[in-house]
Amino acid sequence: MSIRVRSLFVIFPLCLSLTITGCGLQALLGNKNKTSSTQGETKAVIAVSLDEEDPNKLLITKGIDDLAKKENVQVKYLEQSAAGEGSPLKGAKVLIYQGGNPSLLKNAETNKIPVLALSQLPAGVKPVGIITPDQEKVGELMAQTLVGKVAEGQVVILQGDPSDTGFQERLAGNKAVLSKYPKLTVQTIVSSPDSETVAKQGLVDSLQKNSGKVQGILAYTEKLAVLASAVLKEAQADKKISLVGGQASVASLERISSGAQAGDVDTSPYLQGVNAYQWAHKIMNKESLDVNDSITSEQGEIPAKIIQVKAVTPDNLALIQKSYTKTLQSAEQDKKQTEQTDQASKSKDQSKDQGQAEKTNQSGDKTGASSEGQGQQQQDKPSSLPPGVKTVTERIKTETTREYLDAQGKVIGTEKTTNEQVKTVPPEMLKQQSEQSKEDATKDGGDQSAKNEGMGKK
Repeated sequence: MSIRVRSLFVIFPLCLSLTITGCGLQALLGNKNKTSSTQGETKAVIAVSLDEEDPNKLLITKGIDDLAKKENVQVKYLEQSAAGEGSPLKGAKVLIYQGGNPSLLKNAETNKIPVLALSQLPAGVKPVGIITPDQEKVGELMAQTLVGKVAEGQVVILQGDPSDTGFQERLAGNKAVLSKYPKLTVQTIVSSPDSETVAKQGLVDSLQKNSGKVQGILAYTEKLAVLASAVLKEAQADKKISLVGGQASVASLERISSGAQAGDVDTSPYLQGVNAYQWAHKIMNKESLDVNDSITSEQGEIPAKIIQVKAVTPDNLALIQKSYTKTLQSAEQDKKQTEQTDQASKSKDQSKDQGQAEKTNQSGDKTGASSEGQGQQQQDKPSSLPPGVKTVTERIKTETTREYLDAQGKVIGTEKTTNEQVKTVPPEMLKQQSEQSKEDATKDGGDQSAKNEGMGKK
């Protein structure tokens, strides 16, 4: 399977992967203070297709969006059904692909759009690079956490899909640590993404056949960790058997806090998003990539950026849990604001369309109005002035509402002004206008009668 080729690039230690403050985003960017392009310039488009089942999807998008805000770049997130919507990659300069509709890859290949893999190498296409956690280190940290709890007995490894990127590396990391403990025996359970029942039944059978012997479980993904936690709880063994995951999430950190899970591995999803954007931006601008590794696959050697990982234990749980929670809350708030902005923009467009339609209808009504309508308008005006009138005043009141919008079209302030004018109108002028209106109505009525008479003769 995959062979990892280490290069001479030095990976400097990163501070807490998900902390928005403290470590500082600018520090991660190498102090690159780029200014945004002029407002009139067309934004470059980076398309992103993520795995809908990734528990840290929002954290990844947060990493991408935080950098995109500082550039004149539009990030277009593609849903599972996006490939069936005409040209989902229209205008895109690069596609960040973690999962989703596989036909997007074919679309990218046809339109010669570079593909940047995130976490997983896509099948059938050679990406220009991949951003991925250090998979072998993940396997080592999982096993190290487990042997801190268990020194003998049986260990069950829930591996998931063997075709997943990093499968062999994680297993190698597991074995490198577990092999040092001769009193531990290892059983592996392999399953595909669509065969969750296979993994569940395999674990249930293992617990039944080896009653009292199974002391630990290693689950490669959060999905498998959830499954294992449910099985252990149902068997009333969640306090007896140590469960260690390989993909920390807000949910898994809560399980560790409650004692239902012994540990996990922080794969730095926020930093995955940050680095994915950085590479996509460099690919778009034809700049060199800061490669620190490579992965050999069926498509050949793939340049890689390996993200540092760390073990999650009760000792650092509070700090990591705080980071994940804060970053997730910020991501959810950003998502909500984006949805509100989009909705406001749509409502504004609909209002414009409706207003235009009303103007068109009114124009049609005026064009098709008959002499009867004109006569009605004349009836609405006073035929004569009331007796005894010496002075006539007109009071005109106008109200203006001014809206202030930001760059996204969101209303951030309103201002209302009222203007009232009072003017005196000579009664003679009104009498003259009234008499002129009567003459016009009589003339229009005569013209209409003549026209009808002419039509009758024809």
